[in-house]
Amino acid sequence: MELPGYQRIAEAIRRALSSGTRVPRRAVVPFAGGQFLVMPAADDRLAIAKLVVVQPGREESVFAELWVKDLATGEVLHLPAEELTVRRTAALSLLAARTLAPKKRGALLLVGAGRQARGHLEAFHQGLDLTGVWVKGRSPERARRLLAHARALGLSAEPFTGAYPRDLAFVVTATTSREPVVSPDLPEGVFVAAVGSFTPEARELPKALVRRAALVVADTEDAIAEAGELVGLPRERIRILAEVLRGPPRVRGTVVFKSTGHALFDLAAVRAYLNA
Repeated sequence: MELPGYQRIAEAIRRALSSGTRVPRRAVVPFAGGQFLVMPAADDRLAIAKLVVVQPGREESVFAELWVKDLATGEVLHLPAEELTVRRTAALSLLAARTLAPKKRGALLLVGAGRQARGHLEAFHQGLDLTGVWVKGRSPERARRLLAHARALGLSAEPFTGAYPRDLAFVVTATTSREPVVSPDLPEGVFVAAVGSFTPEARELPKALVRRAALVVADTEDAIAEAGELVGLPRERIRILAEVLRGPPRVRGTVVFKSTGHALFDLAAVRAYLNA
């Protein structure tokens, strides 16, 4: 079965956020060198469980399994969890960018060069007007592969050397770093999707950048408790994406969208995949 496109998943996520479907918080089991996550969700059609092992520092730091039960037919499916996770995360960022980005056209800076960076490159290429791509990656070889993929999509692509492009409009941080991976002097009026770190002890963005952001948007209430970037911020500064979608605000300054992952979005991606 063909994987759904990013814009199709983004629309499925929009519908899920407006449906009122409630999903429990994921269970997190720590172990030496990583964490095991259990992420269940269900609606009137499907029940799903995603199992994730996260081991920062490894070449492939995340491994996932996704099981689905069709509640009407009783059929049980084992779906391509890792690719669907990449796609739903990038589709969520695309939905947020199309709703909140102050500039809808410009360059994209990818910090990280793994699967999530590749997914965001593809999603933003499909759903936004990119003028070029810049890549900052810990692994030179993976960064070269990502740059080559961007060029194969017809985009101008260069390694990031520290000087922000004048037309920078979008930044995606997709790393497992516990320390900030972008500088506090990021230009104003940029949309930032921070999708890598997901614990209170880790942060991909510096405090100074988050504090001056015109709007901080979390995907769900869980992200507020789990994201290191949001620790210590007044709750009234943080908008939930479902609320924003009901009445998008006019945004002029820097926008930080923090996503920590949630089974509701996996459920939406599964529905898009199964055309359910």
